Amino acid sequence: MNNTWKKSQIFIQLISLSIFFIAFNCSGHKKILSSFNKYAHELEGNYIKDKSLSIFTTNLYQINDNWILEGETTNLVLHSNLIRFTDSLLTKEGYTNNFILLPDSSLGDSSFAIVNVSVTPLREKPQHSSQMVDQAIMGNTVKLLRYNDGWYLAQTHYDYVGWISKTGLHICDSITKSNWENQINYTTKNLQGSIFSLPYETSQPIADMVLNNVFVGKMENKNWVSLLLPDGRSGFAKKNKMGLIDKTNKKSIKPDSILYQAYKMMGIPYLWGGNSTKGNDCSGFTQIIFKANGLQLPRDARQQALEGIKITPNEDWSNILEGDLLFFGREDRVTHVGISLGKKEFIHQGGKVEINSLDERSADFSPKRLESFLFIKRILVVSS
Repeated sequence: MNNTWKKSQIFIQLISLSIFFIAFNCSGHKKILSSFNKYAHELEGNYIKDKSLSIFTTNLYQINDNWILEGETTNLVLHSNLIRFTDSLLTKEGYTNNFILLPDSSLGDSSFAIVNVSVTPLREKPQHSSQMVDQAIMGNTVKLLRYNDGWYLAQTHYDYVGWISKTGLHICDSITKSNWENQINYTTKNLQGSIFSLPYETSQPIADMVLNNVFVGKMENKNWVSLLLPDGRSGFAKKNKMGLIDKTNKKSIKPDSILYQAYKMMGIPYLWGGNSTKGNDCSGFTQIIFKANGLQLPRDARQQALEGIKITPNEDWSNILEGDLLFFGREDRVTHVGISLGKKEFIHQGGKVEINSLDERSADFSPKRLESFLFIKRILVVSS
């Protein structure tokens, strides 16, 4: 009986020790995850100011006794800091590092692409049914970050990030990208058009065009321009639909030229994530118009609101000029943007491209826009 009692005491002690070690390990596990998550959150706050322009995902977890760090980022400093912190956090335990700095090294030299169709969507996820977040247009270059089953995670020349189907891209290396950017000299100046296989309009079209598409081209004759497409195809476009690209980095733009392009887009329908003359959202509309005049705006209304000089309207709004940007939203959250036509009139994408007014006496008065009006920014350096 005495032996039985001793055995039971030993058994109880072993159970107690097991419980202690399990509790200790759980406590240590929670402490590690808490420290890691806190630091990752701090890094995100310091380095990822806008999630539409940068990527950062991370996860630290344990399988059996093995720690694994996963995730990806486009930010080099964040990548280095997180790995350095994880090294110190798991000095004794060790871990498997699967935290990737984008672009993914598996892309090799093929880490760039030129858009090869008039318009291609950027989507939230790598599938056609996913929400469109932006569009990229023909001749523009993108940086490739990662490949997944026929889709590339890509970053536009204005830093917007989304998934693009490979069917809309001509994949290339950095040298080919630079050569293309240096050689492009023609842009589409009409809202839409066609590229033909031969220099007459009854020939077979090989591609369509939208405003701001860019190409390498030369004059074929007095009526036609010969165009080279990013993938090496060639065709012809009517001279009156094309314009030479001004590469002088002009710093002043006449407001008349902004309004001329804006009026041409009257009636074009709203499209969430749209950034072309086939359909656009409010900030896509303003970006298209300014791009057609040689000025690249950021993509979203909240990003555009950070540009330019803030203008406070005087009593009769006579100091508000054509081409100024009007911003709307709730308190400090910008959700909408339009282009001033002077004083309280503006043109914007509001279901379709249309004209509205903040003047209660105007036939175009919009109570909704007056209620949500926030402020005005002057983007243009007005030329005489």
